[in-house]
Amino acid sequence: MQHILAIDGGGSRTRCLVINRDGHIAGAAESGPSNHLLVDADTVKKSLDDAVTESMREAGIEGSDVACISAGLAGVDYDGRGADEMATVFRALGFENFIINGDVVIAHAGALSGKAGVLALAGTGSAILGVGGDGTRVKVGGWGPIFGDEGSAYGIAQSCLRAAARGFDGRGRKTLLLDVITDALGLDSFDESLTRVYLEEMEPREIAALSRTCYPAAEAGDDVAVSIFRQAGDDLAEAVASAIRRLGSVEPKVSYQGSVLESCAMVLDQFKKALSNEFPDACIAVPKFKPVIGAFLIGCKDVGWNTEEMDLSGLENVPFGP
Repeated sequence: MQHILAIDGGGSRTRCLVINRDGHIAGAAESGPSNHLLVDADTVKKSLDDAVTESMREAGIEGSDVACISAGLAGVDYDGRGADEMATVFRALGFENFIINGDVVIAHAGALSGKAGVLALAGTGSAILGVGGDGTRVKVGGWGPIFGDEGSAYGIAQSCLRAAARGFDGRGRKTLLLDVITDALGLDSFDESLTRVYLEEMEPREIAALSRTCYPAAEAGDDVAVSIFRQAGDDLAEAVASAIRRLGSVEPKVSYQGSVLESCAMVLDQFKKALSNEFPDACIAVPKFKPVIGAFLIGCKDVGWNTEEMDLSGLENVPFGP
């Protein structure tokens, strides 16, 4: 039992690494979404099964070689709510020794190496987790698409769709987003998007993916697109500021994770600017490890492996994109 399966399960994809006791990656796999609040139970089970099976196959190990599964899953809250439902899935896959946390918990552990600070997670969804020096936890955001999900890929895409609709109607400013979204969806006219979004029931991850499609319009200087992506940075900074105040941090350490802040320089720059304006002494650090490595670090603590005895440098670059 010399391996840990580290899992990062989100609204768009599920990633699994097999990492041995020396801190070396032995296997890796990526599959579909596993947020049980956004996709059906069969899809969740298949995504987790595919990621686990393929990563173990690549590593050449069996279930008896696994010390534990350490998973961080979207749809599970920072305090563990939602974990029981996912525990049933892992048992159905043949595992009994597992730890289930929310995706924001493993993202925090990875970015800040398990230390105190505030983490902004902005992928398909968004959430902020602050951890004080005494272990106190506060969460800001993470309410999902109906309540807001400000700063997330889904939230950005939703704003882009709304701006394009306003432009199509003549209610809003002209914007490149109208043509960009029409082309991305393979439509002849933007008004056909009603059928694509509603009748064909685009999945949340498909809608969220439009944020990446729309980002070049912002880079090209389209005023409407620029305002949307900068607003995302402001929204994330506002949420982090709230967490800092609730923790009572004097010189807060902040980091970030997720495709929005890691792939959209405009959002990250605005995030840093807005946060620094309110907290000039804040240290905004590049994330040390990806969320999936955060899951591994949590797993090590659970099974009693001393990470100080490992060479973790090889875990700074995992075989996955943003």
